[in-house]
Amino acid sequence: MLEAPEDLTAEHISAALRRWWGIDPVDVDYAAVGHGSHNWIVLAADATKWFVKADRKGEDTSAFFLSTYETAAVLRDAGLDFVHAAVRDRSGQLRREASPSWEIGVFSFIDGRNPDFHGSAAERAQIAETLGRLHAHPPTSVPALRWEPGYRQPELRQLLATTRDRSWSRGPYAQAAYDLFTTSASGIEELFALQGHLVHRLRRAVDPWVITHGEPHGGNTMLDLAKEIHLIDCNAMMLAPRERDLWLLLYVGHEFPLDVDNTGVLAAYQRGAGPFEPRPFVLELFRAEWHLSEISGYLQEFSTPHGDSEDAANDWHYLNRYLPVTRNWPEIRVRT
Repeated sequence: MLEAPEDLTAEHISAALRRWWGIDPVDVDYAAVGHGSHNWIVLAADATKWFVKADRKGEDTSAFFLSTYETAAVLRDAGLDFVHAAVRDRSGQLRREASPSWEIGVFSFIDGRNPDFHGSAAERAQIAETLGRLHAHPPTSVPALRWEPGYRQPELRQLLATTRDRSWSRGPYAQAAYDLFTTSASGIEELFALQGHLVHRLRRAVDPWVITHGEPHGGNTMLDLAKEIHLIDCNAMMLAPRERDLWLLLYVGHEFPLDVDNTGVLAAYQRGAGPFEPRPFVLELFRAEWHLSEISGYLQEFSTPHGDSEDAANDWHYLNRYLPVTRNWPEIRVRT
């Protein structure tokens, strides 16, 4: 996120770190990185460095994050040290309230850089081998949530059912978003139909599910100074078909499959996971799931009151990468 929330300050972060983790901050800097959580880099009085992630509290989101954070911590404690899990506080908790509206998690700071996901096949192969090791871990030993199709889809279906006959007007992007939405509605419905067909095929499949990261692209991985890969932003870890991770690894981009040679990448994955051939229809299922989720989130934002912020401008840019649907799914038949 590019801008810090107005109702969560460095003072809130410092007080929570002192109270719950016994960390005494001397410098708390907002980090304009990532998409979803808000982040701070903290330097403590003892010269240790920390990365703090904050998410707005909610009945559903708090329970979800508590489970996914615990999954990551159990994996790390089981010896999967490439899983960058949150640090437990003095009472063993992984998340704590930093203000009435916000919860935080605390992570060790990794010195390094994001790997070159798009330009370096060798670094993408490192990610692949690490994912293979994650997928090979026995899932029965981990208290992970089970993936279910349809994340944020009910909200998008509701928009399709209720807003086509009235415009949006409560923000700088409202009218443009409404126009883009209404002209893209048929494509969205066709993408729903495709996704439903693919889910039906998956339900008849028998391949065992594994622990998945959820979005292992270059921004959610780190290459440390020793050239070791770490999976970061593990707040969506779930039991799922392994293609939940592999579609992005093999396609390279979120929008559509790029024309790349995946021979070495898939071989690296199989060194960690064992012999497995990704199923094309499941890769496409998770691409469709991702697109519908992103479209839903951005349209919910722009159909409700919003301001003219850097984050809103960034979200408008990303919405236009997914709509119209035929931009990324030219084979979809749009009804007229």
